[in-house]
Amino acid sequence: MPAILPSLLRPSKSAEIRGVDVHAVHKSATMFLYHFFKQLSQQHGFQYFSENNEPANEGNLLASNQENFCRCPIRNFEPIESRFDHPVKRHRIFHIRDPRDILVSEYFSFGWIHPTQDSELDQVRKSLQKMSIDDYVLHHCTQREHPLEKRYSSLVERALEPEREIVVTYETMVTDFPKWLSRVVPVFGIRYSKLAVLQLAWRYRNEFKTKQETMTHKRCITPGDHRRKLKPATIDALNQRFESILTKFGYEF
Repeated sequence: MPAILPSLLRPSKSAEIRGVDVHAVHKSATMFLYHFFKQLSQQHGFQYFSENNEPANEGNLLASNQENFCRCPIRNFEPIESRFDHPVKRHRIFHIRDPRDILVSEYFSFGWIHPTQDSELDQVRKSLQKMSIDDYVLHHCTQREHPLEKRYSSLVERALEPEREIVVTYETMVTDFPKWLSRVVPVFGIRYSKLAVLQLAWRYRNEFKTKQETMTHKRCITPGDHRRKLKPATIDALNQRFESILTKFGYEF
């Protein structure tokens, strides 16, 4: 596909500064989001703030900021309310994933895939490898300081402002990337956003092709992995535990 002239894809000029916050919890492709939105921001004149930058600069956004900006990924669903001394058009993208699949992904990542580098995480890994996946998702993961259902609670209870806030899903991203793009690209106020979507869909056309499951960082991206890995009784228990999340965002029980 021919390159699209950058001038066609710049954000619309406005007297107001536009800020975009991208929220996504762990195991929902946060590193892909980090790289994707970093490139999108750089192409369209947005300052980029992230804990993943080197050095991390997520805390460097000041009230005196005079440029469009993006913060990503914010690994929770709590909106960050900063005070500015000038008008700011605040927009938020909440990127979610089925919590049942998140727990399955955690089990394999923490137990086998993520490097521990001879740290205290070695002991955590050894304990996980002695557990069944059903035991992990039902019991072990509830012992953490911030259980997954509590991390979703603020978003479940939030009344979205449709002009400034959207919820998009991991499942749409990996199964229908152009559709996901058509939701997130306009948030940046990019002129001719349909052209931008086409360009980005072509650039990332191989990113989410389904491959045979492997014990790598991108182990299994196909939605519904909990149905393939967990016992029916375990799934029933998770359905009850996450009922408000599943109902709110239209996930199948």
